Amino acid sequence: AQKGKGLEIIGTFARRNNQIVMEMDFSNKALQPMSDFALQLNRNSFGLTPAQPLQVTSPLFPNQNVSTQLVLNTTGQILKMDPLTNLQIAVKNSVDVFYFACVVPIHVYFIQDNEMDKMAFVQAWQEIPESNEIKHQLQNVHGLSIDDLQNKLRLNNIHTVTRTIIEQKEMLYQTIKLTNGIFVLIELKITPGNRTIAFSLKTRVPDVGSLVVNAYELILSSN
Repeated sequence: AQKGKGLEIIGTFARRNNQIVMEMDFSNKALQPMSDFALQLNRNSFGLTPAQPLQVTSPLFPNQNVSTQLVLNTTGQILKMDPLTNLQIAVKNSVDVFYFACVVPIHVYFIQDNEMDKMAFVQAWQEIPESNEIKHQLQNVHGLSIDDLQNKLRLNNIHTVTRTIIEQKEMLYQTIKLTNGIFVLIELKITPGNRTIAFSLKTRVPDVGSLVVNAYELILSSN
């Protein structure tokens, strides 16, 4: 609020009805009303840009809080950021223009249209070099059954291509497609009665790999 001269913004990114949205709470901690709100996003790795103008109740009186949603699309100009999911935001109001940066969780970029058949998965996995593979140990924090695990991941647009049993271990082969067309291939190896899941990932864009690992951890640990 100090940096924003009395304007405080708390927000999150989500995927709703197959759209990326910013959900924000605006609070006026200053002594005078604020009006004429606008928001702009700098160029970023995924071309994220507002699909509509920012709608904030105006004027926003001292000690007043309002919630708003801003739908975003991915048709803006692209500039590779570091980290990849970094986003620089400018918010204008009648007091000043404020600049800040945040990190967008990678899973909001996962899209529904990511179907891939078993043969295409195997072929793609073999074509991606081993140097692009990430191995990791995931924790099934809530002890979910494999069906519940699959469903939870599917709600976040992580699609299971096929499921099989090898040496008493359940194997899930999954795909993710990002808004910019990048595919990520995942293998989960689940031992019955063990909450540790062996995770392997391959993608042609290594920068994305560790972000997807983080997304799995976030999804599996959420309620």
